Amino acid sequence: MIPERMLEERAVQTHEGDFTITVVYSSLTHLYPGMGRYGIRVTTAEGRTLSEFFTNTYEYTPAMGLDAKTTVFHMADEWEEELSAKPFEMMEYFSNIHPRCLPAVEAVDVVVIQGSPRPDGNCGQIAKWIAEETVRFGGTVRVLYPDDMDIRPCIGCYQCYNSGFCTFADDMDEVFGQVQRCRVLAVCAPVYTCSVPGALKILIDRFLSYDAHRRVMGGGAAPHQAGLFFGVCGREGDENFAPLQEIAAGFFATAGIPLRGTAWADGMDRKQDVREVPDFADDVQVQVRRALEQTRASGSG
Repeated sequence: MIPERMLEERAVQTHEGDFTITVVYSSLTHLYPGMGRYGIRVTTAEGRTLSEFFTNTYEYTPAMGLDAKTTVFHMADEWEEELSAKPFEMMEYFSNIHPRCLPAVEAVDVVVIQGSPRPDGNCGQIAKWIAEETVRFGGTVRVLYPDDMDIRPCIGCYQCYNSGFCTFADDMDEVFGQVQRCRVLAVCAPVYTCSVPGALKILIDRFLSYDAHRRVMGGGAAPHQAGLFFGVCGREGDENFAPLQEIAAGFFATAGIPLRGTAWADGMDRKQDVREVPDFADDVQVQVRRALEQTRASGSG
């Protein structure tokens, strides 16, 4: 959890009971330069929290004419006024604000993100190899297809660093639930214009809120998990995978999962079928088995 510093405490006495409004501040400069989070917490005389509100300095653009500190103190004034005048209505209002949580999903050993929009293409074949090796190992697997999911693009609002959740509630919640509980996260992707396909890029960008969730909720990194990244490209030469290598490193760092292995198959414009690449299937499956063995030894799953 994020350490807090109290800025102000207000006592509110009403015919429904006594309440305390506390304004707090947390420095998040260890995450981003100059980032800070302001919050309001309403508690009863017994210390039970009725509601919380948080906002951070990165939410506010220069053109907005607002800032986090002004916003939180303005809201504290409003809550104090409303709570004093209409305590019962405010208590009812607070009771209808439900904290968000990740969905309950069935845990699997390996989650595969198949990043190609072609489910029956070469990345689809790589996903099949991963699944087959997982089953041979005695594990369970789930393959996710970003192109078939409802995932909104990240808008860079940084509101996820308030509560640990993205402002959008869509299929990414299920992705995060799966990733949080798996032992191995594997990604397979083709090179698309010096990057990855659009739907996969959107999914990767949204992992900013997974990073926020880990840090705000106190999860930290997950050294007991293992990350794998497998790629294909049409042109010949390992230099064509430089963009994917950077994306893989950044993605797994954001997810807090150690990147344990990669494998690349180039020249697919000529070869066409990844099954014709010598030893590539063996390389993928060896890395999957090694990752499963490592995570079992570390006590995951």
